Amino acid sequence: MFEDFSLEALVYYLEAHSLIAVLLVVMIVMFLGSLLRKLIKIAVICGLLFLGSLYYTNIEASEDWRVRAEIVKGQAAVLGKEALKKGAEFLQEGKKELDKQLEAR
Repeated sequence: MFEDFSLEALVYYLEAHSLIAVLLVVMIVMFLGSLLRKLIKIAVICGLLFLGSLYYTNIEASEDWRVRAEIVKGQAAVLGKEALKKGAEFLQEGKKELDKQLEAR
C-alpha cells in the first residue's frame, strides 16, 4: 500500500496545489490551538482544585493546631502551678536543713 508512497510526491502535489497546502496548514494550526486551549483550561481547573484543597486542608490544620495549642497551654499552666508549689516546698525544706546545720555549729 505504502510502497509507492514517497515524500517527494507529496511535496510536488502540495507545490502544485498551494490552496490545499494552505488549508492543511490552517487546519493544523486550528487543531494545535484547540489542543492548547484545552490544555490551558485543564491546567486552570487543576490549579483551582489544588488551591481549593489547599485552602480547605489549611483551615482544618489551623483549627486543629489552635485546639491543640489551647490544650497544651492549659496543661502547661497546671503543671507550672504544681512546679511552683513543689519548688516552694523544696525551698522550705532547704531552709530548715540550713537552720539545723547553723544551730549544730
